Amino acid sequence: MSRRMLPAAAAMLAVWAAVAGAEEESSAPAAVSAEETYAEAPPAEVAAPPDIPRPALMVTGAAKARLLDLSQAGKRLVAVGQQGVIVVSEDGGNNWKQVPSPASVMLTRVRFYNDKLGWAVGYDGTILHTADGGLSWTLQHSDPEARVLYDVLFLDPQTGIAAGAYGAFYRTADGGKTWEAQNFPLSELGQHFNRLLRLDAQTLFAAGERGLLARSGDGGVTWEMLKSPYAGSYFGAIALGGRSVLVYGMRGNVYVAQDIGAAPTQDPAQYDPYTAETLTDPAAIAGLGWRRIDSPVKESLFGGTRLADGSVLLVGINAVALKTDPALTSLQPVKLPAAETLVDVLPYGGKLIAVGRRGVQNLGALP
Repeated sequence: MSRRMLPAAAAMLAVWAAVAGAEEESSAPAAVSAEETYAEAPPAEVAAPPDIPRPALMVTGAAKARLLDLSQAGKRLVAVGQQGVIVVSEDGGNNWKQVPSPASVMLTRVRFYNDKLGWAVGYDGTILHTADGGLSWTLQHSDPEARVLYDVLFLDPQTGIAAGAYGAFYRTADGGKTWEAQNFPLSELGQHFNRLLRLDAQTLFAAGERGLLARSGDGGVTWEMLKSPYAGSYFGAIALGGRSVLVYGMRGNVYVAQDIGAAPTQDPAQYDPYTAETLTDPAAIAGLGWRRIDSPVKESLFGGTRLADGSVLLVGINAVALKTDPALTSLQPVKLPAAETLVDVLPYGGKLIAVGRRGVQNLGALP
């Protein structure tokens, strides 16, 4: 596929670049020393060594760098972001320290399978792995010609998928030692996969660019494209139990589906994102298996979390924050002690920890 960006694709990458304050990095070709040859023989061709990313710099105040994602590994919190920065907290988000990272590219997501095993993904198709809860990391995949990865999901310690820009999709069956690029009708649309979720033992869910919604019943080997009530981009999704899910994204749009398994599908080959429409009739939206939650804001929403009472808290541009009621029927603005864009939030120990343009922030008691 051409690396020329479509308008919506460019807009999505611009979102990440704006939050992270950096453009996609490229690696300069490594220098190659010429081999000595005999005068009567032609010079031997010497293959350039593979591009190896530079380790991230260890810097003072790394926790205040622009950070794009936050996750929990047991009692430890781990955040990732700009120029490969990885920071961890052992005391519930009060104090943070940077740990070495083998890649200096922007990291967009960090996910943990359990207290020890975790993966982070980002630019240049980068995939990092930790086996000790985020204290040390190894490089599993990197390619300066690869597309940005926006999410990673492991179904067991050996089986995982990673996905991202322009339909990029990878699978591993050996814990990430090897990653194989996947091509299937949905990925060939070239739209961004922004979020991957496991809803139950059989069902995976994906949300992304230009209304992209999809499900898989076989561990992500094959995918069905779902009909979408919204033609704009979804930036995130939250599992609600069973096969229920909440999605959110551009211009404050939020939708809930009670059963993804019952949602109608469409043929990717017949899909045209330029003619797709956003539905406004509640009955038509319900016919696709979704319900729209009226939003009081037009700012895009980038991150969210489910709280103990069943409500959902969503955050986005200019520190906008919205909270649903436990029944997920309404959205109300929430005032948080933050002034700039928030990309993710996580409740921990009765407090709300957030990441965004100003790095990690302890926002105090849960709203």
